[in-house]
Amino acid sequence: MKTTLNGILTLLLVFVVQISFAQEKTISGTVSDQNNVVLGGVNILVQGTSNGTQSDFDGNFTINASVGQTLVFTYIGMKQTTAIVGSSNVINIQMQEDAQALEEVVVSALGVTREKKALGYSQQTVKGENLVQTKEVDLNTALSGKVAGVQMVGAPSSTFDQGLLRLRGETGVLYVVDGVKVYSQSDINTDNIGNISVLKGAAATALFGVDARNGVVLITSKTATAGQGNLSIDHTTSMTSVSLLPNYQNEYGGGYYQEWDTFEYNPATDPAEWASFDGQKTPYYAADESWGPRLDGTLVRHWDSWIPGSSTFGELRPWSPNPDNVKNFFQDAITNNTSMNWSKGGDDYKVSASVRNINTELVLPNTFRNQIDINLNASFDFNEKLNMYTTVNYQTRVTENEPAQGYGSSLGSNFNQWWQRQLDMDRLKDMYVQNGNYYSWNIRSPRNSRPLYWDAPHFGVDNNNTNQRKDVLFGNFGLNYQLTGNIKVNLEARRRNNSYFSDSRTAFGGLDVPSYSESRSRYEQNELFGFASYNNRFLGDALDIDVKAGFQLQENKSVFTSASSVGGLSVPDFYSIATSVDRPSYGTTFTNSKVNCFFILFSSMSLGYDSTFYLDASYRLDWGSTANPDNNRLETYGLSGVFIFHKFLNVDAISFAKLRAGVAQAPIFPTPYQTTSIYNVGNPFNGNASFSVPNTQSNPMLLGGTRNETELGLEMKFLKNRIGLDLTYFQREDSELPVAIPVSGASGFTGLSINSGKTSSNGIELAISGTPIQTKDITWDLAVNFGTLEKKVDYIYEGIDKNILQTLSWYSLQLQEIAGEEWGTFVGRKRKVDENGNFILNSNGSHVIESNQNLGNILPDFTGGFSSTFRYKNFFLFTGLDFQKGGLFYSTTNMFTNYSGLHADTAGSNDLGNPLRDDPSVGGGVHVVGVDETGAPVDTYVEAQTYFGGLFGAHDAWLYDATYIKLRQVRLGYTLPNSLLSKTPFKKVDLSIIGNNLLLLYSDVPGLDPSEIEGSGSLTSPYRAVEGGQLPPARTLGLNVKINF
Repeated sequence: MKTTLNGILTLLLVFVVQISFAQEKTISGTVSDQNNVVLGGVNILVQGTSNGTQSDFDGNFTINASVGQTLVFTYIGMKQTTAIVGSSNVINIQMQEDAQALEEVVVSALGVTREKKALGYSQQTVKGENLVQTKEVDLNTALSGKVAGVQMVGAPSSTFDQGLLRLRGETGVLYVVDGVKVYSQSDINTDNIGNISVLKGAAATALFGVDARNGVVLITSKTATAGQGNLSIDHTTSMTSVSLLPNYQNEYGGGYYQEWDTFEYNPATDPAEWASFDGQKTPYYAADESWGPRLDGTLVRHWDSWIPGSSTFGELRPWSPNPDNVKNFFQDAITNNTSMNWSKGGDDYKVSASVRNINTELVLPNTFRNQIDINLNASFDFNEKLNMYTTVNYQTRVTENEPAQGYGSSLGSNFNQWWQRQLDMDRLKDMYVQNGNYYSWNIRSPRNSRPLYWDAPHFGVDNNNTNQRKDVLFGNFGLNYQLTGNIKVNLEARRRNNSYFSDSRTAFGGLDVPSYSESRSRYEQNELFGFASYNNRFLGDALDIDVKAGFQLQENKSVFTSASSVGGLSVPDFYSIATSVDRPSYGTTFTNSKVNCFFILFSSMSLGYDSTFYLDASYRLDWGSTANPDNNRLETYGLSGVFIFHKFLNVDAISFAKLRAGVAQAPIFPTPYQTTSIYNVGNPFNGNASFSVPNTQSNPMLLGGTRNETELGLEMKFLKNRIGLDLTYFQREDSELPVAIPVSGASGFTGLSINSGKTSSNGIELAISGTPIQTKDITWDLAVNFGTLEKKVDYIYEGIDKNILQTLSWYSLQLQEIAGEEWGTFVGRKRKVDENGNFILNSNGSHVIESNQNLGNILPDFTGGFSSTFRYKNFFLFTGLDFQKGGLFYSTTNMFTNYSGLHADTAGSNDLGNPLRDDPSVGGGVHVVGVDETGAPVDTYVEAQTYFGGLFGAHDAWLYDATYIKLRQVRLGYTLPNSLLSKTPFKKVDLSIIGNNLLLLYSDVPGLDPSEIEGSGSLTSPYRAVEGGQLPPARTLGLNVKINF
């Protein structure tokens, strides 16, 4: 009987299983909105399972399900829709707009998500997919033109360097990735960004403490979606080439004068076979300027014709221009960028991982970088109350031959100053190594072929190398626990570690003494963070109260060590500290600081009816080790309010309307070791340790300053959210700023820092977005933003009305802050003019130069950007441009190209139609008109070399308007139709042509790009006010393929 029963049960089980399998089938369909516009990226989940998928670009989907099961469709901005699987294999879904869902959710301080409508401060979001349309690696460059109030000053695009971000005129913006404060924005994998939230107001950043005083770029990494597994591979191969060069002249070659030298044979010293060279024309080889003979094809002896044993020895060649010689030096550089992303989500877990490998060449020969990024993001729900999460981010980067910047170091500065128009770069490349010796065009004389001033350009890139290795590890581990239905606690540990090693060498065989140096640095931050939150509703759910209280413990450490050879190297072609001829130079710097804080946040309190009023308040206490131990507590607060009023207007065209206002105060700790005296350790002397006494007297009561900010804003949406507007006005005051003042020499010090400085600033920020076209086949999204800034220096110190921010360039050009003036004033030498604007000239026509003159300001009148995303069926086109109006920068390139006779302005014809470089006595020269010191007219012609030489160091002549409009990004792509992929493992395939730095549409400065200023060789400078003879800008074109499995 028992055996019979077991048999019956077994047959019944088999029958049920067979029925179940028989009922499971493949469901397909299309998802669209209420206007029949297809929706890509809709999440589809079989209810109660982890089986899920997404609709593709055309809104199509397929999923396996059984009859009777429920499919759940979710999409941001749409109401959740369900469908029960029946007999049909096709289910088409039309989703409806959800007004509440359209109320965007953003990540704010503490990593807490908030409804954007409830925020009382300025905030803008950039989706990760919009950030990397053209596979930009530099985050700041990728943000160009996408956020109102952001000014991006790019480093030269032909280098590995990063752009500089100014937010409301301030640098030092804090970058936070999943709650971790990163050391450098270059640590961030742009391909792993889910979205970016830019918090601009002091009220928004109060909870991040003093690190966030200049704003926060808050990054949320990509995460998995519950019920889905995804794998994608994204590859780009691109080519970069020089896009813009100065306007060189091609009429005259190297020399200090236009007459030819001739070789005079000396039988007493010269070989007999040189007798035939007697009387041959030669240029002045040792000259490093371009005021030499006309490039008219005259047969002459070029530099390489004097190299003993060379194939060109004794050769006469035409003295002719090489118009593309600088361009030909650079190469077309190839970059391969490959990333792989994987994610998997279930009911109680989410895991995602990404790997990116980038191999990059630069247009400068013999430069290379390999970068690998690995990112891991995971969360797990142990039960309904306890959740664990972690992120791990690792980057390793190896750079071979990092290009130098600035005058004298950069090949760009040398090309633009000294290297002449007759030079053949291919010949220089092929001929600079002969018989084991190094040569250059700048030989001393026919009898001495050693260079006088400059090594050959290829000698530098091939031999004088600077290499670097960078390793970065940062991440967090946290727990969330739901104590009750209203109380939640969080505890999170965060850590970051950046380490660098670099070595640099000056090679044997060149003009400079061979040398070797190396350095190591490590920057570490450890942080423990926790908070408890309470949320509840009262008064029939009309009143929503959300309170958070927590703590943060933070420790920062940095170590920098360096060593360099002295007096040369003792072993040829062996580069090490150990082979230094003299005692090597060593240096070590160590810093350590701690910040402990306790904060209370009333993060969300809504009052009124139907989510109409919001009031946010925050309060934070910080204790920092860099301040006086007896007075090391800072109090930071923020208060903001929101009034949502579109419901009171009863206007159909207005979908949303909001007013917001906020105030905040944020004091700042002084930087490490400003409140105590520091004694630097020097090299030992006679066996005894040596210390250097500081020149600046310590001030134990010094603070870093205090910022007070007020912000007003209006946010509106129109025509069912098709058009959006975000308008902000802010007013900021920075007081108690540290100011260095002189003290009596009797004190043993030269200066003292006190808190007396005060500046004020204000600005308007406007962002407009819209979708002018949205049909089944066509979607067109537009966005434009605009920001202004005025910053004034109100006070420095009693009796002091100027403070030098930076000494920038030749003849002591300075950037200053001047009391009563706009911040960031150029002060330097200026050509004197009378009250009518006439130049005041000396009797010989040269300019009268005045020193210590205000020349203008670096701050732009406004900045902004524009982006367009157009889709037609499977085609899509993205364009992004950015612009700036006003602001000044100084060009070392133009000063030197004119001084040395390389620039086109120094050649051609004058207003009489005669050669500009001819002597004025025969109708040449530069026509100058002005008055003398008595007001009498001066009208004369000045010899060209004298005129342009007289402008060297006349700073006003080389200051330029930084206005520009730049087409920065373009992406043209095509998504393969599903019909081609149905029998492949691919869910989606995108093919695209991409372009970066494509075209400078407008600029007042021919041959230079005002959007790329490296700061006179100092990329760490917060000002970037001087173009220091930098490498040229570059354009990138590439092919991209992205495959989803």
